[in-house]
Amino acid sequence: MNPATIVNPRLDRAIRIMSILAVVGMVITIGAIFLFAPVELNMGNVQRLFYFHVGSAWVGAMVFGVALVCGVLYLWRGRRVFDTVSLASVEVGLVFLSMAIVGGSFWGKPAWNTWWLWSPRLTLVTVAWLVYAAYFMLRGAIEDDHRRARYAAIYAIVSFVTIILTYISIRIFRDIHPVVFGGTTEAAAGAAEGLQDFNGLDSARMGITLLISVIGFTLLGSAWILMRIRLQNLIDYADGLKMRVAARLSARPRPAVVSGLALVLSQVGEPNQFNAYLIGGYTVMSAFCLLYMGYLAMRQRNLQGDIALLTQLLQEGDRPRR
Repeated sequence: MNPATIVNPRLDRAIRIMSILAVVGMVITIGAIFLFAPVELNMGNVQRLFYFHVGSAWVGAMVFGVALVCGVLYLWRGRRVFDTVSLASVEVGLVFLSMAIVGGSFWGKPAWNTWWLWSPRLTLVTVAWLVYAAYFMLRGAIEDDHRRARYAAIYAIVSFVTIILTYISIRIFRDIHPVVFGGTTEAAAGAAEGLQDFNGLDSARMGITLLISVIGFTLLGSAWILMRIRLQNLIDYADGLKMRVAARLSARPRPAVVSGLALVLSQVGEPNQFNAYLIGGYTVMSAFCLLYMGYLAMRQRNLQGDIALLTQLLQEGDRPRR
């Protein structure tokens, strides 16, 4: 990877635009949830967790679909950019899926009087989370870049089966979850037991708010993926610099000055009574967002420092010695 790949004005411009759209979209989403959406008759305000929960789950599933498509494209074309986008999509999707699980737990406690229930959907969403978490273990276990990207592409394609099964589970098995998208007749036994109380589409304002939430989270997910792509470009560039410095150091004698440079190099790092659950759920899900954005910013800053240091080491090595 050359420096021109790192300095990418088009990518930086896209990140700025998507970040602004994401901020505007999330502000509108929060405003619609708390100011536009009606209060649900049975649960009161805690039902407002529904919009964040469904929005994050839906967008998480979509970005896993992006990873699948990029996996297919990598196997077909073999271009590194598809592997980078797939990696970014899986990481962002895992964050969204974690937000959905935590938000659903805060919703489930007042709704079903339990934080967790091993229903078919919750069991399958746990399997999906573990499967996609193992994606990073697979990548870490393979050193060759091409083999790693090829195996990761195949894994991303096969893993999407867990997302499909999670989506259709409530249409096949008896489950406490409602059918949000589609008719109630698609729920095998849920409709007969009154489990459609929280489908969120009984009111036009609920439906509009849900749509706004999905759009807002889609913009946020798109911005995160672009940021993660830029971060991966920095990681790849820093790795290339480390290999060049290591090769240069190994090909030369190791006087005190070079040993000092090697030492520096080694330090480069790689119902309304349920309001408490409403506040807790939104606090935790918002914390996920802030922590992930902080992680991206910190990694980018550290990598830029690493690149500057490695570039300086290479320039020092190119200077003629007396």
